[in-house]
Amino acid sequence: MLVRNIVAAIEGMVVNASLDGALDKEVLGLTNHSAQVKPGYVFICRKGSKFDSHELVPEVAKRDPALIVMEKVVPCKVPHVIVPDSRLAEALIAAEFYNHPYKKLLTIGVTGTNGKTTCVHLFHHVLKQLGLKGSMLGTVVYDILGEKPFHADNTTPDAIVTLSAMAKTVQRNGQYFAMEVSSHALAMKRVESIRFDIAGLTNITRDHLDYHQNFEDYVKTKLHIFDLLKDEGIAVISDEYQHLLSKKVRKVVYGISTKSDYKILDMDVEKHKTKFRFSTKFGIFDCEINQPGVHFAYNASLVMAALMEIGYDPKAVVEAVKTFPGVEGRFQYVPEASLLGIEVVVDFAHSPDALEKTLITARKLSSGRVITVFGAGGQADKGKRPLMAEVVCKYSDITIITTDDPRGEDPEEILRQVEKGVIPGCPYLLIPDRAEAIETALTIANRGDMVIVAGRGHEEYQIFSEEKKIPFKDADVIRELIKKVAGKGKDVA
Repeated sequence: MLVRNIVAAIEGMVVNASLDGALDKEVLGLTNHSAQVKPGYVFICRKGSKFDSHELVPEVAKRDPALIVMEKVVPCKVPHVIVPDSRLAEALIAAEFYNHPYKKLLTIGVTGTNGKTTCVHLFHHVLKQLGLKGSMLGTVVYDILGEKPFHADNTTPDAIVTLSAMAKTVQRNGQYFAMEVSSHALAMKRVESIRFDIAGLTNITRDHLDYHQNFEDYVKTKLHIFDLLKDEGIAVISDEYQHLLSKKVRKVVYGISTKSDYKILDMDVEKHKTKFRFSTKFGIFDCEINQPGVHFAYNASLVMAALMEIGYDPKAVVEAVKTFPGVEGRFQYVPEASLLGIEVVVDFAHSPDALEKTLITARKLSSGRVITVFGAGGQADKGKRPLMAEVVCKYSDITIITTDDPRGEDPEEILRQVEKGVIPGCPYLLIPDRAEAIETALTIANRGDMVIVAGRGHEEYQIFSEEKKIPFKDADVIRELIKKVAGKGKDVA
């Protein structure tokens, strides 16, 4: 590919350019990381919240890039263009460089406050069970055709990473690409040049208001995914939120109301699964997903409705869902807790709505008390912190507030903000050290009680700041603490 092809992809955006002799130069790669620039690469400058890579242009220019894309004039003697929005330019350039790979794939995007991860993992699982080969990007893992799945920091990576992964999937004869689409990704144009066959919305409840102007802006941003559908693409949305979708698209509604195209009937939540009947245009099916909770039935319904709607065999889809093993850190039991005669569950719930769903399920399944250990992450929506405490107090017998990932904020101040939401009369403890908080919960739990450790799920490190990041995976820590508590001869009679 030549520089002229890259420039043509963003032609309508370019407000200034210096391209003498560069248009027929070959482009060998794309990057927005200065350290990765090599001769023949396109370097895209971006201004972030903490650093502006325009400052690195003089250094990058020494590495003979084919082109530099900037948002402001920085003197340099290499070919460059000025655009008003380098993130949008990056999305358009990446799509062109990687030859629009989404056109050759069944491309699936799922957004929503909660449930994205389960839905995308379930799409990935079902399609593999149906004999297809493909890739998945999400919060827990990036899985490109099953080749050394790995975890990354962003739920939705930047446009270069995403479109490169799509291109690799096409090159290796993959047939589908399923991905979580965060509100940050939609706002930052990371998926702006992608077009989806299936765009799913799980729900929209309060979150990320540290980033978005207000809840209305958050909703508008989430709904933008439906602007990114292919001509024949489908918008899959629950009955609770369908009124938000005014755009004229092929809409598929799932849920419990009579207005649903795919209707959930007769739900039964058990310890390790949720059973329900599913009324569709193809008949009524007995369904189950191996995760307990009404919200998991909704997640399964989104996936099944989407795949049935685009032509996959309904019976095969239902049977494939039944074999889904679940997702790490989503209502994940820690089996070793049986040593103490209790049950312990790790869950990623880190918003008021997610906590409510998790704790309602816990109350239904526990024969004893519900003891909840939770905290609030730093550099995130501060307004939700007291709301989380209010929800936990409402549904728990004992509340233990602890540290999550402070991410540079004062942990003690976060705890104080969470504590403001404690309901008067609610039995609670404030224990800053997360391991100590979990150990306390295990120690005070009686036979039949359920301990919920919420907020971090699958995450492997506790992030105190950019400089301080310590290994801490809730499930692993819990297992070690169970051994310790059991070793002290805890009475479980």
